[in-house]
Amino acid sequence: MKISSRLSLALVGAGLLAGCGSVENLMPHYDPATFQLNQGANPRPVAQPTNNPAEKQVPLPVASTDIYCPEVDIAEGGSAYRVGGAESASVRYQFNIGDTARECDPAGPGQAAIKVGVAGNLVIGQAGSPGTYSVPLRITVTQDAGKKQIYSKTYTIQATADATNSGQFRIVTDPIVVPMPTLMLANVYTLTIGFEGGGGGGAPHAHRRKVSG
Repeated sequence: MKISSRLSLALVGAGLLAGCGSVENLMPHYDPATFQLNQGANPRPVAQPTNNPAEKQVPLPVASTDIYCPEVDIAEGGSAYRVGGAESASVRYQFNIGDTARECDPAGPGQAAIKVGVAGNLVIGQAGSPGTYSVPLRITVTQDAGKKQIYSKTYTIQATADATNSGQFRIVTDPIVVPMPTLMLANVYTLTIGFEGGGGGGAPHAHRRKVSG
């Protein structure tokens, strides 16, 4: 039996949107300049030249726009959480990750505060019924050197949907304070999100790339 139209459309939408990063929809203080910089531009100089070449340069305060923020990866098999059997007709409901975002801000000398945003939807399947459902979503920050997890937390995601309309969910983490040995945080940390135990989704979405500066 073919999958219902409401579920198939949601799955297609989830596949197209996962990891896109519409930051303005998740981060309330979205700064287009910050987003553009975080997509690949080199950070601006962080030292101010003086009139006398013999004098030392004066370091400028670090701003959010100086930080090259890591992008968000979706863990393998973690982009969807399906409840029900393998056949479409037996699906009760499914959660899908549709959008991700991240924001890096200075948090004192040698430190940065990372916020991660995740949004998506809940779709009721042919074997399901309207209602409110919840699933676990894990967010981790891994230090690339030594593959050491420095932050890991499971959030309970909840959404309500009926037989016609999908339900929406949205979460933004509290600031995650990490050491900032360089402004190129994309070279230091990996941000990973994904549903736990859902058995849904395909290969991980890996958008990050190392940069030099």
